[in-house]
Amino acid sequence: MSGNILVLGGSQFVGPAFIRLLQSKKYSVSVLNRGSKPVEGTTQLIADRNDKAAMQQHAGTHYDAVIDLSCYNAPQAQIAWETFSEDADRWVYLSTIAVYEDTPLPTEEAGIESAAYWGGYGKGKAAADAYVLGQSGPPLVILRPPYLYGPENHIDRERFVWRHALAGKPIAIPGDGTALVQFLHIEDLATALFLAMTTENLTYNVFNVAGKEQMTLKEYVTRLCAIAGTEDLGVLGSDASDFPFGDYPCSENTDRIRKELGWEQRYSFDEAFTQTFAAIRSDLT
Repeated sequence: MSGNILVLGGSQFVGPAFIRLLQSKKYSVSVLNRGSKPVEGTTQLIADRNDKAAMQQHAGTHYDAVIDLSCYNAPQAQIAWETFSEDADRWVYLSTIAVYEDTPLPTEEAGIESAAYWGGYGKGKAAADAYVLGQSGPPLVILRPPYLYGPENHIDRERFVWRHALAGKPIAIPGDGTALVQFLHIEDLATALFLAMTTENLTYNVFNVAGKEQMTLKEYVTRLCAIAGTEDLGVLGSDASDFPFGDYPCSENTDRIRKELGWEQRYSFDEAFTQTFAAIRSDLT
């Protein structure tokens, strides 16, 4: 198995995990970003994706797939599409659960007006989704995950909980702690991206992707404390402004990707967070 793949973004968290998977399957990978963090074993293309002229300097090469990991708004989506879509056999775009309207456990048919909770991030991603869905060109596949995690996570989420737990500090949880959340390990996202890139004859082109387990914020803290081997330090009713998630649900229906792409998560919640904790334990104190 081989091919020529262009990854837009690729230097942080999602990109390295996905690129490692591509390289293990002998794909040739080009990475387009601003070049501040080169990715070993790839061809580096340097451009600011907001700069159309800089992007178009890299046009004209055929790619078996373009994988867009770093698009945050419609103008970025348009520049990328106009630059590379004519020479791509497939386009895979990484979206987010934050595009959905205020709907419990949204399916892929839910509206993408984005709930107010997500602010400008959700609005920008929803507009990017709407743009690419409105184009004609190579086959398009969109993935919409919830919260991501894993050893290389640069966002202070699970690390926040574990730092507090290991220091014996209370962990203030927003609201009444019942907001329902869902997670996805970075390696499971990489597998989903690969299936989105390679699966032929798709009936659908938009897929939610997340681990099966849904839990409350309170349960999330309880289980992470158990993994760290500490008492449950989660508390309600305090100032939770530093907590990594707000008092808002982040979970979705994922039946479609399992049926259509045959995707299944590799790790259970406890297995994957235990692996993550072991990998970063020395950095937490």
